[in-house]
Amino acid sequence: MDSQSLLRSSCLRRGLFLVLAAALLGGIWMFRRPFAAIRPFVPPPVDGEKTDGFTLLSANVGNADPFCLPYVLKLCRRDVEERLAANIRKLRPEVVALQEVMPDWLCAKYPVALPGSVCAEKQSEPQVRRLLGPEYTIVCDGRNGFECIAVRVDVGEVEDCPPGGLCRTERIDSHAPGCRWNVSIVAATVRIRGHTFDLVNAHPESRSAACRRDSLRQVLEPGGLVQQDDVLLVGDLNMDPWREDDVSTRYWNAKIGVSGSTAYVYHSGIAEHQPPYPTLRYVFFRRTYDHVVSTFLQGVVWVLGESPGTTRLDGGQGMDHRAVYGRLAFEE
Repeated sequence: MDSQSLLRSSCLRRGLFLVLAAALLGGIWMFRRPFAAIRPFVPPPVDGEKTDGFTLLSANVGNADPFCLPYVLKLCRRDVEERLAANIRKLRPEVVALQEVMPDWLCAKYPVALPGSVCAEKQSEPQVRRLLGPEYTIVCDGRNGFECIAVRVDVGEVEDCPPGGLCRTERIDSHAPGCRWNVSIVAATVRIRGHTFDLVNAHPESRSAACRRDSLRQVLEPGGLVQQDDVLLVGDLNMDPWREDDVSTRYWNAKIGVSGSTAYVYHSGIAEHQPPYPTLRYVFFRRTYDHVVSTFLQGVVWVLGESPGTTRLDGGQGMDHRAVYGRLAFEE
């Protein structure tokens, strides 16, 4: 058999495998879907009339679901996307940081779209816009488009992105050889109600503590991603500084939340409750991986679905992380 015949045979086998895998995963998903208990989302009460700060939502919207394995566990399920979009519209956060959004190129990568996935139908606009709607200026990382920052147009703007625009930026962390390609830390300078600061949406390496530490250094040390004195750092940092001990948590704990010796203070985690509520929960696994810290703000955020009186942003099924939400005020 010549090389072209071998190539055609290989492609055919791969295509058949993907079709069978799609049918199996789609069947499992459709079978379990009627039994999923979806609960109504109730936005936590905040004083929306105050103008000395802003409401913040940070959410890893990825789906830790076998159905989404071909899509690198991004937000691949159409039912979850629709539910999240509806609940974000109820919440109407003024500043948003999303991790693990599903970009268009990831759909185009595979010749077979799983039934029930966001790739099964042609979409008129990118997922991040479908989630947030037209009233946000959005900038996403230029590496993959997985991590995005958004500001509602009626409260502020994102530097180098037109009002209501959807932009890409190369203001992202660099990766050392051997570190994973599918995570990023992205930064943008924003202006909210007359205040200018850097907003950093962090989703560093999950498997290598050394890679994670090296990415965090590009935020927390001079000459990196930060350009302003005032900084808000949020996101899924893939580490629990209270329950885990490695080179990244030791570095983080030396830089964050140490009274009198560091510039960054917590608005999440131990700022809300001790021990901190988990933002990632499995049967025998609880971790607080999602954080909100800043050099200049006041206030505390909630873990939606874990903090008392709050409900999950996904209605109880879909996201593996819990979103964090709250109102932060500018220091007087």
